[in-house]
Amino acid sequence: MHSLKLVCQRDTTTCLAHHNELDEISLLRSRIHADTLIEECNFDTLWKEYGVISVLVIQPFTNDFPHADIHELLAPNLLNQIIKGTYKDHLVAWVEKYLLWTHGETWADIILDDIDRRFPQGRHFKQWTGNDSKALMKVYLPAIKGYVPLDVVCAFHAFLKFCYLVHHNVIMEKSLDEIQDVLSHFYQYQEIFKTTGTVLTFSLP
Repeated sequence: MHSLKLVCQRDTTTCLAHHNELDEISLLRSRIHADTLIEECNFDTLWKEYGVISVLVIQPFTNDFPHADIHELLAPNLLNQIIKGTYKDHLVAWVEKYLLWTHGETWADIILDDIDRRFPQGRHFKQWTGNDSKALMKVYLPAIKGYVPLDVVCAFHAFLKFCYLVHHNVIMEKSLDEIQDVLSHFYQYQEIFKTTGTVLTFSLP
């Protein structure tokens, strides 16, 4: 599969959006884009700028299949991008930052210790696994209730519902409408992190 999308195994395809404008509409990877890169760029540029490994520049055998565009078939990495990325690295970190910003270090630590009681592993270890992040998701919402503004709780609720919906084995047209609806609610409620000064922008890698 990695060879078909022209990237190295265990590597992630480089996003084409500018790092300061991740929320803006950007160029999507496509067969036409990949073909153009191969024609116009040298090996070093392909790897350093676009994450395309040079030894795979020979077009894959599926390249001209009418219904097998690998760029349209690849699904997002839900574990690393959604659960360990957006949830743990951003949302949970923002809550800790909000508590520190609002209550100061001493009182924030007391609150975080109380939150930790619901999560045996706590927040003080270095290597998070997917199971650690999923375990945190089960208890974090009720744990932060009362310590943060209601919109923060609603943002977490919307995000958890989004995760539940996108993990379905089969996604129908109705499911897509539900996903879009809950995503809109998340975008609405996440603004609390900006209005409280917790974050300056949501354009984060």
